Formats: sequence, C-alpha cells, structure tokens
Amino acid sequence: MTAPAPEPLRRRRLPSDAPAAGTRRGRVAAAIAAWTLGACAFVAFAFAAISLAFLHQAGVVRTDLLGAQTKLSFVPQIVANRDIAGLNQVSGEVLEMTDRADAGSSGPLWDLASSIPVVKENTQAVQELTAMTRDLTSRALPPTVALLSASDFSSLAVEGGGINLEPFRQAEGALPEITAAFTDAKTITDGIDRALLLPIVTEPLDEVAQIVDQAAPSLTLVQKYLPSLLAAAGGDGPKTYLVVFQNNAEIRATGGNPAASSVMVVDNGRIQLKEQSDSMAFYAAGQAGRSALDLPESTLALYPDTFTRYSQDFTFTPDFPTTARLFESLWKRTDGSQFDGVMSIDPVVLSHLLEVLGPVDLPTGEQITAENAVKLLLSDAYQRYGDAGDNGRSSDVFFATVSSTVFARLAGGQWNPVAMFDQLTRSAQEQRINLWFADEQAQALVTEAGLDGGLRADNTASTQLGIYLNDFSIGKLEYHLKTEVSATCSAADRTVTVAMTMRNDITDDITNAYTLGFRNKEYGLPQTTMMLDTLFFAPPGATITAMDPVDGDIPSLSRSGVENANTGESRLVTLGQGETRTVSYTVQLPGGALGPLDLRHTPTASDTPVSVDSSCDPLLAGSAG
Repeated sequence: MTAPAPEPLRRRRLPSDAPAAGTRRGRVAAAIAAWTLGACAFVAFAFAAISLAFLHQAGVVRTDLLGAQTKLSFVPQIVANRDIAGLNQVSGEVLEMTDRADAGSSGPLWDLASSIPVVKENTQAVQELTAMTRDLTSRALPPTVALLSASDFSSLAVEGGGINLEPFRQAEGALPEITAAFTDAKTITDGIDRALLLPIVTEPLDEVAQIVDQAAPSLTLVQKYLPSLLAAAGGDGPKTYLVVFQNNAEIRATGGNPAASSVMVVDNGRIQLKEQSDSMAFYAAGQAGRSALDLPESTLALYPDTFTRYSQDFTFTPDFPTTARLFESLWKRTDGSQFDGVMSIDPVVLSHLLEVLGPVDLPTGEQITAENAVKLLLSDAYQRYGDAGDNGRSSDVFFATVSSTVFARLAGGQWNPVAMFDQLTRSAQEQRINLWFADEQAQALVTEAGLDGGLRADNTASTQLGIYLNDFSIGKLEYHLKTEVSATCSAADRTVTVAMTMRNDITDDITNAYTLGFRNKEYGLPQTTMMLDTLFFAPPGATITAMDPVDGDIPSLSRSGVENANTGESRLVTLGQGETRTVSYTVQLPGGALGPLDLRHTPTASDTPVSVDSSCDPLLAGSAG
C-alpha cells in the first residue's frame, strides 16, 4: 500500500493576539543596536569630554609656559638695571606660573594621554619642560636676587680711577649654583626628541630652550674664567699692560699702523696710565731696523722685510698673538719692560666708548665726541699736521694724547657699566679689539671668546677664512676706504669663496703730504690711489684654488707663505680715486668635520657689512660672520 504524499509545508497562522517570534527577535536586535549605539555615543561623548578636558589643561599649561618664558625674557634687562624689587616680582610670578604648569601637567588625564601613540611623546615633552622650567626658576632666580642684593654692579667706580672688583668676587661665589641650574636645564631641552612633537608643544619648548641655550654656555664660560679675569684686573697684585692704538687710516691686517701706545698698570681694579710712547721712541733708542722676533721663513715670506724690524709694521700679520710677542720683545730689549698682556683698539672703539662717556675735553682746547672722534683722529689731524715735515711725529703725538685722555676718562669709572659692556661687545663683533695675556688661563678665555685675533691652528672650534689689507703706499689714504665682505659655498665641491668689495672715496680737498701715497710715484700712480697688499688666508688643511686678481696689479710684489698652519697669498691691488672693485679667492676645504665658518676681515675706519650665504650652512654648520 502506497503511503500518502506529505502535505505541502504551510505557515502556521497564529492568533492575532499571540506575539510573533520574529518580531521578538527583531526587537531584541533593535534593543541591542540601540544600546550599542547609545554606548558608542556615550563613549564618544565621554572621549570628547575627556579630550576637551585634556586639551583645556594642556592649553592652560601652554599659556603658563609661554607666560613664564615672556617673564624670563625680561630678566637680563632687570638684572642690568639692578632692579631688585622688579626681579623679586618677576621671580614670584614665574614661580607661580611654573608651579601651576607643573601641577596641571600631571594626573589621570595625563596618564591616559601618555599611553596613546604620538600623544604620548607630546605629553611627556610637556611634562619634562614644565618640570625643568619650574626647577630652573626655583634654583637660578633666588641666588641671582641674593647676588644683586649684596652687590652694587651699578657703581663700579673707585676713588682715584678704576673698577670695584668686590661685586665680581661676590658673583664668583654665586655663579656655581646659577650655572648648574642652567646647565641641567640645557641637558633636558637638548634631550627632548622633537620628531613627533606638535606645534602647540614645540612653540613653548623652543622659546624656553632659546633662553637656556643663550645663558648656559655664557654662564659656564664666566664661571670657568672669572678667577683669571679677577687676577688680570689686579685682584692678586699689580698687572702691567701695553695698550696699542691702531690707526686705520694707514691700514694693517688687524686694524692699522700701531704708532701710538700707552703702558697701563692695574692694581686691584685701579687703573693708571704710566707712560705714552710712539714708534719714534724706538728709533731714538737704536732699536728700529733690528728684527724683534725670529719667525719661520714661511711666515716672513708673506710680508715686506720691514715686518719684524719696525714697530709700525708689527700688525702686518692677521695673527695678533704674533704682534703682541713682537711688541713684548721690542720693549724688553729697549728698556727692560715686561708686560702681563698686550691689547689693541682703534679710533672707532674710542667713538663707541664716547657714546657712553660723553664728550671729553682735550689738552688742545677742543672736544672729542662720539660723532667727531674718527674724523678728528684719522683725517683732520693730518690736514692739521700732515705738512709739518716731522715725519708725522706731530700727528702721532696728537693721536697718543687724544687716546690717553679718553682712556683716562674711561679709567675714572664714571659710566654706565651695562651700556659700556654693550659698546665693547659691539667693538669686538667688528673685530676692533684684540687681547693677549701672558697667563695661559686668561689667554684661553680670550681665545674661546674670539678676542685674541689669532689665526687658528685647526678647524675644530671654527673654520677660519679672511681677507686682510696692508697699506703699501705709505700714507693715510685708508680713512677713505669702504669695504664689504661676503662668502658663498658649494657643499658638493667643499669650497668656499670669499669676496671683498672695496671703494676709494677720497675727495679732492685732501692734499696734505702725509695722507697722500708717498710711494705711489715710484710706480707711476696718482697719490690718491690706494696700494694695498691684499692677504688671502686658507684654514689648516685647505688649499687656495683661485684668486682674483690672480697675479695682482704688480706681479713682482706677490708673496706666498704659511702662518700658524694657514696658507696665505698676498697680492698687490691698486684702488684709484672713486674706484670700486672686488677681490676674491676660493678655498678647497679638507675632508672631515669642520667647525662653523669664522669670516674675518680688516676693520676699517667705517663699518664693514659682512654676509654669509645660506649655501654655507650644509658645509659649515652655524656659519656666521
């Protein structure tokens, strides 16, 4: 019997009041979805709220850090003004801001942020920065306040002329704590990796780091050498120095003809000018014409044979330590004098100092001021004495009298020390101040500070190039010389090209015999034409590959040599009245790491603009003029 066929499957119809299973499942799914969406919305809301709260805290921290930076930027001027109340106020405000920033950069939100990639690096950087700023402020400002309270840097004059050393002695005791605070701060800012930092973080970091980077090395340098500076100022007993006045009107490599000089004694800060001298004194003593120092033949080959035999030519070399040793040897041989140091300045330095000292009355009955000093000494004096027929002795005496009178006013100490420091810094930047000390520690300081005027024997600290000028016409024409210096580089070729543009601005009314070129007629040149031994120097290990002019305008006067491991070339260049021309040379640098470019030049009677092209940055990091 055949089984009946199964009935087709049919949906069962349920009573209308019975719940459908599918609807129940849909409602469950809808509920789950709604809960999920709600949970996500809540999480999103919570995350947004947390993010907003974190960003608010971060914004407050950033504001406090930038505010602290702004306050700290005022500190140098407040210290310079010796405003103890102002420093106390700023100190309190900065501490309050850094305390708040330090507290605001910690807690659960910051712990959470520290676990998120990218955000982590930024939060850690902010935390390190805020802690460092707070630590720096709490450690460095209190001893600074105490130092200012105990010392009166605004009153440096002592009775009888000189400088009060006591504030510097007190500073010597406070410096270690202040220096350590800045050194530790620099270690932290240098150690923060900026690769993943956001601009909102790098801005306050860079602002604070700039202050620390400027202060830390200077404080370290001062702390290291302050004892030597105190000793050099006669803190441990009298020191005797020779002060040489370089005359830019008859130009020389480090400034000018050093015809006038003074002997200065410093005892516990008190300054006395003992005697004045000029180059003619060495003729009278029978010392002129005799070599003052034995130098290598390779060095002597760079200069005329008068270089080591006549004091007027001791500054032919751009290496001031050699000039100092020449003077030291000559004076010792002349009258047995021995010096603890030799320093040189020029009339432009005097004009800068007069901006602080004010007008000075001269024995001649006239006044010397910041405005007329350079012209009076380097041009008017020769119009006045240039035809006197005494080989320029009267003008040299006038030069020495003016210089010593201004220097005596300076030694009196009645001037603003901060303003004076600014003018000395300006003069040093213009390469117008050169110092040499017999004491090795003091000499190490001036070398590190770049005040030694020396040719570097290696390229570790800096890579030194320069164009220097020596008058060959025997005249005072270079008061009218204007110069500009520039450098460009090829990183691929490892070359540097240095150029100097020169202009002769002498006017027709300059007719005195002592200004006009004495030697010019011998070469068939007008007496208003400048004849300049132009020196090109390459740093140790480098080679001069090109020069313009190649052979010089008078090839027979070309010279080559080596001084202190620096290769040098000398070419005679003529510059006629109203003429502008550019001289240049290219140097192939040695392989290996090089220090930043130190671009030197001869300082003239006017300012020399210096520019270094950005093409030098990849080759010589941190290049500067």
